[in-house]
Amino acid sequence: MHRLLEGQSDTGITLRAFRLNTVMNHLIFAGRRGRVYDRIVVLSGVRPGDSALDVGSSSGYLTRRLASVAGPSGQVTGVDPSEPAIAYARRYARPGLTFAVGVAQNLGLPDASFDVVSCTLAVHHMPEDQRQAAFAEMYRVTKPGGRLLTADLAPLLHSRGRRKPGATTPADPMRDLATAVGYQVESAGKLPLLRYIVAVRPEQPRGQAPVTGS
Repeated sequence: MHRLLEGQSDTGITLRAFRLNTVMNHLIFAGRRGRVYDRIVVLSGVRPGDSALDVGSSSGYLTRRLASVAGPSGQVTGVDPSEPAIAYARRYARPGLTFAVGVAQNLGLPDASFDVVSCTLAVHHMPEDQRQAAFAEMYRVTKPGGRLLTADLAPLLHSRGRRKPGATTPADPMRDLATAVGYQVESAGKLPLLRYIVAVRPEQPRGQAPVTGS
């Protein structure tokens, strides 16, 4: 079944039968998918007028929810490697909501251009050795003071259940990936089936003191 749903490439897994995958997600969340994703929108901190990016947007389920909060004065973009999913999402786009084919490791978007970046159920599709590059790209396009929300199925993020030396529980891969590129993690927690982190890109680069008046 997974071969019908997914295609493997050098940059990760691309969902082919995205509509069937959507149905499966509804079943996996046992009817709670809408409530879970509404909670993700709240955790992301998106506000009216914000610019937001949804990485791994698939057919735009979460992207449209982010756009509903950002409102007509906001700008929300969904990026996904699946051309059929993006074509489907574009059919239901509205003003202020755009979709583009692309991968997290090379977003092709301007520096510091988004108030909010979200990435849900996408990290585990990326090759493990490319996840750091993906987080570096998300950091690059996040505005100073902007927020990152990532959520995923925790067991799928671990490579053979590896643990940090001396740790009694598995490391939090998303936290480690986010902090390694410069984000400051504000909170982490659990949702049904998912673990999430909320992080902020600091106003000042690491190691740079704030500029003060004379």
